[in-house]
Amino acid sequence: MDDKRKGSTTLVPVFRNSATEPVLTLNDESAHRTDHPFTRMSLHQIPQLACALALLFTSSLANGQAAVLVLLFGDKAATENFHFTLDAGLNLSNMPGVNGASASTGFYFGLGTYIRLNDNWAFTPEFKPVSPRGGKGFENAFVDTTGAVGSYSTRLQLGYIDVPLQLHRRVNERFYVRAGPQVSYRTSAKLATTGDLVGGDAFTVTKDIKEEIRPWELALPIDLGIVFSKPRGYKGIDIRLRYCMGLTEVFTANAAGISSTSSTFQFFLSFPFVNVE
Repeated sequence: MDDKRKGSTTLVPVFRNSATEPVLTLNDESAHRTDHPFTRMSLHQIPQLACALALLFTSSLANGQAAVLVLLFGDKAATENFHFTLDAGLNLSNMPGVNGASASTGFYFGLGTYIRLNDNWAFTPEFKPVSPRGGKGFENAFVDTTGAVGSYSTRLQLGYIDVPLQLHRRVNERFYVRAGPQVSYRTSAKLATTGDLVGGDAFTVTKDIKEEIRPWELALPIDLGIVFSKPRGYKGIDIRLRYCMGLTEVFTANAAGISSTSSTFQFFLSFPFVNVE
């Protein structure tokens, strides 16, 4: 927050077990006031708008990506036995071990591969560089020591790179299932608080909390896939629903009293790059 405007107001986010027991103080505060209503829209609505626009243009982008991959790897990387997929969709993530936490949404994006083993089985490793997690309802992680804050909300925002290593089982011509381990690396971790000061001004406080979040996560993703449009001439669409169950602790020992694994639903479209007419 700009020192010229905040006066003596001190806004300090902390991790807490309850409304009365602070268990972790976070440092390196970054805050600012925003008076224009568009700024608040950018904080709460623009991520969802960006997701919708990204999904709208993903199909055309997939065709361009297909051309690039074929140039790099040749036609052998666009067959029914081996090909790439472009995946994009939405995350719905939560921290079920944290009292009062609720799910938050985010945009999910990455690249997959399909390696056929036989008529019914395939190995499908993926690389997903954009995979947000976290949750809403972390208001107890924010403390105002001056009484200058009116209403506010706090969200945990985590960013990961996911590497799922799944086996694909064909059920019939239209349906398939997948399951296997997933290794994830934490790329970002923030607590973001937005709200109103008593005087009416809007404010934003963002805290980097990488030291309180473990850098690696192990999970078990389970998929249900539907072949919506069979791949022909680089044009095809699969609809995928994935539940990703976190198997390891998200928070470090520094976040005393805060403990949870992650729980994430993912709905996304998968575009296979298969050159079959």
